Amino acid sequence: MNKLSISISSEISNIVKVENFVETFTDYFALPSVLYGKISLSVIEAVNNAILSGNKRQPDKMVSLVAEKTDKQFKVTVSDEGEGFDYEVIPDPTLPDNINKITGRGLYLMKTLSDELIFENGGSTVTLVFNL
Repeated sequence: MNKLSISISSEISNIVKVENFVETFTDYFALPSVLYGKISLSVIEAVNNAILSGNKRQPDKMVSLVAEKTDKQFKVTVSDEGEGFDYEVIPDPTLPDNINKITGRGLYLMKTLSDELIFENGGSTVTLVFNL
C-alpha cells in the first residue's frame, strides 16, 4: 500500500493524533530521518491552519490527511471543510512590515520546509511535497 490516511475532528487536542500519524507513516514508508523534522513541522502547521482557519474550530467539521509515497516523492495532503482562502497572496513574515504580526508564519514555514506546496479546492486542500 502506498497510502495511509487519517481523519480528525477540528479540535486542537487532536494534534497529538497527527503527531502519532506522522511517526506512523515515517516508519511505514521508511522515510529518511533527515526529513522527519521538515515533514512533522509542516504537517502540524497545515493541520493547525485547517482546524483554526479552515474549519474555525467547529468540532463537527473534519480534517483529513493522506500520506503517499512514490519512487521519488513523499506527499502529505491535508483537507478541511472550510471555504478556503486566497493562497495567491502569502505575505512574507520576514519583511519589515510583517515582522511583528502574530499570524502568517505557518504558510511561510510550509512553503520553506517542503519542496513544493500545492493548493486545491480554493485553498481548503494543501499538498506538501518532499523530494526523496
